[in-house]
This record gives sequence, structure tokens and C-alpha cells, in this order.
Amino acid sequence: MKNRNNLVIALALTVCSVIPAAWASQVEYEQQPPPPLPNSISGTETVDSRMTAWVRKEQLKLGQNTLPDGREASIVTGKGTIVVGPADKNFVQARINAYYKALLDAKSKCAEFQQVSIQTELSQDFAQPGDQRAAADLKRLEREGLAKEGAVQVAQALNADMKGGGVPSAIRTAGLYVEKVLDNKVRESLTKMGIDPNKPVSEQQLKPILNTSSFKNMAKAIAAERCTGIKVLASFEQNPSSGQGSVGVVTIYTRLLHEVADAIVSGNYQLIPKGNPGLPVEQHIPTDLRAKLASFGTQLVRNERGDYVLLSFGQAQPVSASQQSKDMAYRQARLQAQAQMRLFLGSQVYSHNQMALGEQSIERAGEDIQAALDFTASSSVRAVAESLPIRGIQEADSWETLHPANNGPVVGVVMEWKASSAQLASVVRKLNAASAAVAAETSRRGLPDTPTVQPQAPARSSNTSAGGGGDSPIGSGPAAAPARTTNASSGQGGVSKPDF
Repeated sequence: MKNRNNLVIALALTVCSVIPAAWASQVEYEQQPPPPLPNSISGTETVDSRMTAWVRKEQLKLGQNTLPDGREASIVTGKGTIVVGPADKNFVQARINAYYKALLDAKSKCAEFQQVSIQTELSQDFAQPGDQRAAADLKRLEREGLAKEGAVQVAQALNADMKGGGVPSAIRTAGLYVEKVLDNKVRESLTKMGIDPNKPVSEQQLKPILNTSSFKNMAKAIAAERCTGIKVLASFEQNPSSGQGSVGVVTIYTRLLHEVADAIVSGNYQLIPKGNPGLPVEQHIPTDLRAKLASFGTQLVRNERGDYVLLSFGQAQPVSASQQSKDMAYRQARLQAQAQMRLFLGSQVYSHNQMALGEQSIERAGEDIQAALDFTASSSVRAVAESLPIRGIQEADSWETLHPANNGPVVGVVMEWKASSAQLASVVRKLNAASAAVAAETSRRGLPDTPTVQPQAPARSSNTSAGGGGDSPIGSGPAAAPARTTNASSGQGGVSKPDF
């Protein structure tokens, strides 16, 4: 009898141990556990060659892909330079800075790709009779990963007339609302040209509209906003024996990733499929020390209870091998991880707010959304980040190792926060209320909009700890950054076409 009980216990333990593996085969591709990366850091292999090999090994390609579950995904890579060598005391901070440069590079490429996609989607949409567009949009949205019921509501809302009332709740999200505004503007322009927008419209007929500066600016805003939530699938580092090193990232964009990031801000989860539970948090963290050393930034993952969790990877360089020095480095890594998490959320809140500013402001909001892609340098995003009342951040993992390039000590932590829309709600409400007031006053006076609305953050001294590592985008906390200047005519070329 005792042996039988032992057998039952053993079987139960075996079943429990294989459940996560079974889940892993069913969760979406972008929620799979990180793959082993034994060559994540190298002195001889370039990051380009390793990124190319990794993409090929995953049976993906750069650009548009179809995932195993039929959803569409975009894969882009990015690179950043490590501006100091391994012997420099600021080497670890310089590596972190290089990661954010690589991420910005990938986001910029993603936005360029999405801008082309927006034009293609619109051309395909208008090429069909008006009564068939909702069905076509439904197929596209489902293919992109939206929940069935949510996709139906969005498709109907995108093809509805908003002039007689407010914005349908199904598209009260950052990207979808502005897509509807863009669609309306194209319809109005076609009507002015004497073309019935409810009948099939050729690409040649649309071309004069697609070439206007207004269309390009609005498409740029939508494209940049779509890419604020891209996820890093793999990162690589090279430290050659001479010359500067580099960090490379392979990233993925899916509509689902975007809608999840937006839902955390808006509290609207109706567009997200219920799906299977995710994986325990520990399975989203690399187990290999070399892979941990090459992990930076913030990731949005789903745990085994189906809750969305933010994981932030921080690391720091002890000044000596003493325990006291290591303890101080651990504290710095924790602060850094928390600052990264705040900036990630701040960029989502900021871009969501900019896209909700209203029809008159969306075109100009593109400049601010483009700046928000580089959220580590955006003073507007930092102001929002510092105002977020985030509670409940806890440590999920800690580690220490030697960096192979200089045999110097590095410590790291992974901080986790269960995404809570309720904690962000007060800030989002204040931003939206302020934006609505600006839009209403602008409409009343007929004056140009001032699209940037954010809470005032207390003045902070700049973080100079990066030293030779260059300006630190993420220091021990979200330090203030100098205001960015914008060029209203950037990306428009020479003389712009007439507006809508």
C-alpha cells in the first residue's frame, strides 16, 4: 500500500512537472519562453551574423511573417554601439545604453514598415465596394489576432459613420481611433474630388490623397504608435579585441502585443482573446547566465494564471569584489529596473493620450509619438512616468557573474509587476481630461493645437554616472532629460502636396 501511495505521488509530481511544457506549446509565439542563447555574447561573431542565424533557425524572416497560428507578425532587428571598451569603469552602463539605441533602431524600422502597411491596408480597403469592407476588415483583424467578438465590433465601428455621435467603445483605443479618423479624412477628400467613397476606388484615384503631407503625418503617427509595444525576442552582444562593441536585438510586432499594451493603459481588454494561460514568471527569465547578462529592458509577459506581468531586467557593475560593493550594485540594479518599468509604462500612457487628443491634433501628434519611441530621452514621457502610482513591484530573480570581455563582476536583478490598469487609471483620466480641454478650447478659438499635455514633474538633476559610457538613458532613476526639438516638416521632402 505504501509503495502504491509513493507511485501515485510520483505520477502526480510527473504530471505537474510537464504541465508548463504543455502550456508552452499552446501559448502564442511571442509568449513562448526565451530560447537558449549560448552565443549571446561573443568577441568574434558579429551581432548581425548571429541575429540572421537566429531568425533563420526560428524559421522566420525579416519583415512580414505568418506565425504557426495564422496570425501576422513583423520581425525587425536593431543595433546600437557600445561607446567604451571593456576596460572602462562605465562599461556595463554603456552596454545598457547600446541596448536602448538598438531598441530605438528596431522601433524606427518597425514604424517605417507599418507606415507602408497602413497605406496598403487603406488601398485594399477602398478597392472594395463599401458594403464589403466591414467583412474584409473583420478577416484582417482576426488574422492579426484580435478576439472574435472584439474584431466584429471593431470592423463595424471602423466602417460606421461617427459624425452623428461619439466614438464607439470598440475603437476607444490608441491606434484604432486614429485609424478611423484617417479613414474619415480620406472619405471626405474623395467626396471633394467628386469620387463616391462607397464605391470601389482605384489606387490611382487614391494617390493624390496618399501623397499629401497630412496623410503622411497621420500615417506616421499611427505607425509609430503601433510600434511602442514591440517585444525583444533575442539580444546579442559583441566586444571585439579592438574597436567599439555593439548590441543587437531581434524584435517582433503583432497586433496582439499592441492591444495588450494598450489594454493595460485603457483597461479595455475586450479585443484580447482569452486564450490559454501563460507560463510561470520564472520560465520567462533566461536560465543561462550568459543569456541573463545579455538581457535588458522591460518585457510584457503572461503568467500561468493568465495575468499580464511586466518583467524588467536591471544590471550594474560593482566597483570591487567586496560584498559591500556588490550590495550597492544590487541596489543600483533594482532602481534601474524600476526606472525602466516606469518609462515603459510612461511611453504607453503618453502615446495612448496623444492618439486620443482628437482629430485636429492627431496629425501633429505624430511628431510627439515619434519622439516617444525613444522614451529614454523624451522629457514628456519621463514626466508621465514619474507621475505613475505604481505599487507592488517585487524581485523575481537575482544573479551575479563575470563578463567574458573583461572578467569583471556584474550583478543583475529581474523585477516584476502585475499589470494593473486600476493603478494607472487616475493618471490616464487626468491626461485625457486635460487633452479634451485643450482640444475644446482650440476648436472654440480656431487656433492651432498644442498637442503635448502631461503632468508637471519635479525638476531633477541630470544623471552623470555614465561618464565615459555616454549620456545614460536609464540611470538609477528616471532622471530628467533635455527637451527635444521637433521639425514640423521632417519626412515630407520638398514642397508638400495640398492637405486633406
